[in-house]
Amino acid sequence: MRIKDIRERRVSLADPMANAGISYLQMTASAVAIEVEADEKGIVTGYGFSSVGRYAQSGLIAERFAPRLMAKESIEGVNGGLDPVGGWASMMTDEKPGGDGDRAGAVGVLDMALWDAAAKIEGIPLWRLLSKRYNEDRYHDLIPVYATGGHYYPDGDLEALRDEVKSYLDSGYERIKIKCGRHDLADDCSRIEAVLGLLNDDGSRLAVDVNCMCSTSGETQAMADAYAPYSLAWIEEPGHPHNFELLAALTDYYDRPIATGENLFSMSEAYNLLSYGGLRPDRDMIQVDPALSYGIVEYANIVRMAEVAEWPRSQMVPHAGHLLSYHAVAGLELGAHEIAARADFVLGGLQDDVEIAGGAGSLPQAPGIGFETHANLWSVLNDL
Repeated sequence: MRIKDIRERRVSLADPMANAGISYLQMTASAVAIEVEADEKGIVTGYGFSSVGRYAQSGLIAERFAPRLMAKESIEGVNGGLDPVGGWASMMTDEKPGGDGDRAGAVGVLDMALWDAAAKIEGIPLWRLLSKRYNEDRYHDLIPVYATGGHYYPDGDLEALRDEVKSYLDSGYERIKIKCGRHDLADDCSRIEAVLGLLNDDGSRLAVDVNCMCSTSGETQAMADAYAPYSLAWIEEPGHPHNFELLAALTDYYDRPIATGENLFSMSEAYNLLSYGGLRPDRDMIQVDPALSYGIVEYANIVRMAEVAEWPRSQMVPHAGHLLSYHAVAGLELGAHEIAARADFVLGGLQDDVEIAGGAGSLPQAPGIGFETHANLWSVLNDL
């Protein structure tokens, strides 16, 4: 069993939406196809698509990581089937520790395609393969989900925000996350109050993401004071991802949950977060994104490390809302899956056979990740 070909294409994700820190007008992603000669199965193609927010990794893939995979004589595991762990090790040959960043996303999208191919070769959905290899055949029968949206738009107002959130509630979601932090705290509170009116004023159903906009303890404490009356489900990414001192000061000051980790890309960075960020395993959430953190191979190690540090899997809530994370949440029995719920966004929604009701999603049944059953993504990947 060997890799026959690897193809990557830069895809535009240009969109008028913005969060507190960036717009998406120039956003790109890498779409990847890996063809595997799978003996009697013939040619099996695994697909990958970058997580949102970190741009395409075309150069790194073409110059370093795809050639290393192509040079591997066999991708078969000792027990048969495709071996993504061996492929991952080949990609990381001659890579020094540290300096994760964009490299982690380049490896992650290729790792995603390897896992897609591995599950297809076995004829099972990826969540089933992950449950077999990493979770003693246990998995969620229904996957806890929440809808993410509520971005800033050039012509947006509170009524448009309410209409967007109402559409998610009508689609079966019970918990919602919106963006805050682009303007002042008074504007944040107006946005929060506009949405809470749709949630029976139940703050535990609403999370806010400020996308790292606080730089000082004074700013984080002012934010906490403004948000505290709403008893929100969580505040996400309050400050710079490496400012663990700032994060620890906030968790010491604010009793409600904090969620962070989406901008950390390796087991060592996750270790530092758990060791020095002051996070509390009984309420706070770790949002490391598998696709941005070297893929499933590294992410499974992060989950194990967190468990050793006495973090329950219920507090592992991956960032991004892409299909890979949905399988990880299902097969590893993690806390919840974030769904980019806007249907016209290329990453929006889930596989066609997944049903959302009562704040939970059903298990996809297509072999692999199921890109072929997601119309928006397949319209891009099919060109590869």
